[in-house]
Formats: sequence, structure tokens, C-alpha cells
Amino acid sequence: MIIQEPYVKLRDAKDFEALSEEDLILINQNNRQSLKANFYQLAFDFIKENQIYGNYLEFGVHKARTFRMALTNARMQRLDKMRFFAFDSFEGLPLSTTHNNFKWQSGALATSKESFLDIIKNFGIYTDSVICVEGFYDDSLSEEYKNEYLNNENKAAFVTVDCDLYESAVPVFKFLEYIIQPGTIIYLDDYFVGHKGDSRQGVAKAFDEFKLYSRFKFTEFLDIGWWGKSYITRG
Repeated sequence: MIIQEPYVKLRDAKDFEALSEEDLILINQNNRQSLKANFYQLAFDFIKENQIYGNYLEFGVHKARTFRMALTNARMQRLDKMRFFAFDSFEGLPLSTTHNNFKWQSGALATSKESFLDIIKNFGIYTDSVICVEGFYDDSLSEEYKNEYLNNENKAAFVTVDCDLYESAVPVFKFLEYIIQPGTIIYLDDYFVGHKGDSRQGVAKAFDEFKLYSRFKFTEFLDIGWWGKSYITRG
């Protein structure tokens, strides 16, 4: 079929008559997750082409959507030595006083560790290379754990920061200072989420503070939809 003006297929009034509110939510989520999936494909292609050796670390793994994208694309690139770290409280968000997003209340976005591991097991890719680090980041990203990671693991090749809150992101970036390397991709999932898109607040604020004390510099990489930004670490 040849599409006439306006040269793209748009949903008209008849289409919307048949769509429920749930249908509209699913369409929106499909659009967002498709953009994320495309980003993960490009990011892992970058990692393989530029020989960035290291692990995948994700901070905030609710329902393992992006985590599964990482597993799939690591497999596509045959990154068989990569390990995949899931950092999460597995009991939802902590209490916060710095946001205005009604979805980010204490305990929201909770996926239990058991449910997360069931999802990974059923997905079936690199299941033996997935490591869960449980707890709120102020506790789990301790000096002791940092030293344990440095003594036993590769540096990070790809980091996803999807912890929503400023308070959660601050200890994440402090930890990453020791884990990242030239070429590491850092994806900030909530750069423009909350605070009416004000990048002087939330996770974006925590990242700006991190850039002031980090020994690394960061080059803008790819934007992800309207909500996310990514960076390449450089020395």
C-alpha cells in the first residue's frame, strides 16, 4: 500500500475508538522499549568494535527489561567473558524528599530477587554469569565491596544507572569512579525524568557533581528517547 499525505501512518479517530487505556499504555511502552533496544544494540557493537573489556553493571533492575537487552546483545557480540551485575535493593525505592514524581514513592518499582532471577533463568542467556548485589546503595557499595570487586573482577565496559533518585545515584557514582575505564559507556536512564525535565536535579545533578571530582572526562554518546543520555568515558 502506498501511503499518501502526510506520508506516514497516523492513528485516526476510528483507530482510537477501538483502543483502551491499557492499549495506549502498551503502545507507549513498546515505543520506549524499542528505542532502548536499539541503543543497547549500538552500544554493544561499540564495545566489541573498540575492544572495551569489562563487565556490565546495572543499578536498578526492575523487571529486568534492560538487563535482558544487555544479555541478548552481549551474546550477539560473543562477549562470553563478560559478567553481568544486578545492583538493586529488590524491595523498591528508598524514601526520598528530592523528587516530584508520584511514581517514585518509597517501596515503588519493587521486583524481588527471586522474581528477577526467575526471569533471568527463563531467558536462558549467560545465566551463570549474572551476579546480584542486594541492598540500598549506601550499604551495598561499601569500601569493602569496592575492594572485593577490584580484586576479583574486570573493570566496567557498560554501566546503566536506572536508580531514579538523586540520593541513590550519589553513592553509585562514587563507586563507579574506581570501576570505569576509558571507553566505558555510562547510560543515565532518567536524565530528563522527574523535576519537569530539569537536568539540574535528580540523577542528572548527581552525574554533574560526579564530573567535578572524577579523574575521567565524559563525551556525549547517544540520546535514548526523550528521557535518557549516554556518555563515553575518556582519560
